[in-house]
Amino acid sequence: MAFVFYSSFKATMSDQGDKTCPLCAEEMDLTDQQLKPCKCGYEICVWCWHHIMDMAEKDNTDGRCPACRIPYNKEKIVGMAAKCDKVVAEMSTEKRLSSRKGKSKTADSRKQLSNVRVVQRNLVYVMGLPLSLADEDLLQQKEYFLKYGKVLKVSMSRTAAGAIQQFANNTCSV
Repeated sequence: MAFVFYSSFKATMSDQGDKTCPLCAEEMDLTDQQLKPCKCGYEICVWCWHHIMDMAEKDNTDGRCPACRIPYNKEKIVGMAAKCDKVVAEMSTEKRLSSRKGKSKTADSRKQLSNVRVVQRNLVYVMGLPLSLADEDLLQQKEYFLKYGKVLKVSMSRTAAGAIQQFANNTCSV
């Protein structure tokens, strides 16, 4: 059974260049680029920082920088969030004003995405699943997908006629 994990698409609102988070490999937006969680200069996105802090809280430990292992100062980061909110609010106001001028440009840019799959952080695509397990209700049970966390929906890859799409070696995708 092969697991393929997809991550979500983030729009960048800055001209600072495209930066990606070294942990989740996602493009860092303006808020992410403002986050400076550690003195060593190792930059991560806000989502990964929250994930590190949540996992540390569950383990009753300090959230630490993945690069230098120094504990993060949570109060410093939370205090900085207010400053980032102001910057983001100003940027969104500017963006809103400029977007009114170029409404037709957005339709053209969406046409470019017609052949691109925009994915989400909470989406998992499983390939190579035996046909004997090709049942949505079965896969939502504790023995299968539920043991990895909360499952919102299980959907089989189907043909236009509604039949389960079969691949080589009698496998399917979920």
